[in-house]
Amino acid sequence: MTIMPIERGKIREYATATGAARPAYLDDPKAPVPPTFLATVVFWMPIGDTVRSPEVLRACAEAGVRADLGSLLSLEQEYVYHGTPPHAGETLRTAERLSDITVKRTRDGRPMVVIRFTVSFHDERGDLRAECHYTSAYVKRPAGAEEGS
Repeated sequence: MTIMPIERGKIREYATATGAARPAYLDDPKAPVPPTFLATVVFWMPIGDTVRSPEVLRACAEAGVRADLGSLLSLEQEYVYHGTPPHAGETLRTAERLSDITVKRTRDGRPMVVIRFTVSFHDERGDLRAECHYTSAYVKRPAGAEEGS
């Protein structure tokens, strides 16, 4: 579990950088987070422990796919808020859990290990405030592809 303080200045920076520069995010000392702000959890915790879990590594080995973090693809993210979004001044506690592992094939027939995991965000009282559902994949490199590409 990791502690993630929600800082007003970071909300302002994120809102400006993502084109969501509205007064609610820029001027309010207790600004709510923009909908996708929780993706910044990567600055507080190295999410992805689940993509290196024994279950995922076993699925990759069985499918003949190298579990190389440098080539991990981010396929989808879904943000689910339970009640009002967190706001500046709050501190969240995060946890990550593996949801699903599926082996599929790309259009050209290469194996692809699809991993679904969730990062949950709890407030100081322990109430679930939000969840980010991630879908990522390791894909077998095409024959003849260089390791660094």
